[in-house]
Amino acid sequence: MKIGADFDKIAVDIWGLHLLEPNTALGDLVILMVALLFYSGLNKKNDFYNLWAKFYLCFGFSFLLGGLGHLLFHYFGLFGKSFSWLLGIVSPYFIEKAMLSLWHNPRQRKQWMRLSMIKTIVFVILEIAFLLTMDLHIDPSPGLIIPTLSSILGLGFCLVILAWKYQKSLHTGFRYFWIGSLVLIPNAGIQALKINLHPWFDRNDFSHVLLLLGVIIYYTALNKVKPCMEHYKNEAERT
Repeated sequence: MKIGADFDKIAVDIWGLHLLEPNTALGDLVILMVALLFYSGLNKKNDFYNLWAKFYLCFGFSFLLGGLGHLLFHYFGLFGKSFSWLLGIVSPYFIEKAMLSLWHNPRQRKQWMRLSMIKTIVFVILEIAFLLTMDLHIDPSPGLIIPTLSSILGLGFCLVILAWKYQKSLHTGFRYFWIGSLVLIPNAGIQALKINLHPWFDRNDFSHVLLLLGVIIYYTALNKVKPCMEHYKNEAERT
C-alpha cells in the first residue's frame, strides 16, 4: 500500500505494442459496459430519462477514451487523456439539465439551466487552457482538478440539494440520488492523497469501484421514481 505516491506504472508488451496500466483500462471498460447497459434500459421518449440516457452514453465513452488514454499513453501522451477529461465536464450537464427540468418555478428553471450551460462551457474552456499552459507530462493527475470541480458545483446542487427537495415534494425515491452522490465523495480524497492499495488496484481502480456504485445507485433512483415521472411531466406540460 502507498499513500502520497504512486506505484510504478504496470507495463505489458502485446503484439509489439507497449501498453501501460492495463488494470485501469480494464476498469474503464467495465464502466463503459455498465453505462451502455443503463443507457439501453432507459425510456428515451421521456425527457427526464432521455437526458439521463445521454449522460450514461457520454459518461461511458469518456471512460472508454480514458482507458485508451492510459493504455496507449506511451504513444499519445497527454493528448490521449485530454478528451476523456473534457467529456467528464460535459457528461454531468445532462444530469443537471434533467434534474433542473423538474423544478416547479419556470422562470428559475430557465435561469438555472442557462447557468448550467454557461458553467459547462466555461469549465471546458478552462480545461483546454489548463492543458495548453501546464506541463502535465510527468504527473497528469492535475488535469482532473477542473472536471472534478465542475462536477462538485453542478451535481452537488442538482443531486444533493434538489434531490433532497424532490424527495419531499415529488417522490421519496429521489433520496437515492443524494445517497449515490455521498458514495462518490471519497474519490476526491483518494485522488488528492494518492491512496494506492496495490500495484494492480491503484487509486484509479479504487475510484472506479466507487463510481460504479454511484451510477448504479443513480439508476436505482431512476427506477424508484418512475411511477411519478409521467404524471409529473403531464402536469407540468399542462401548466
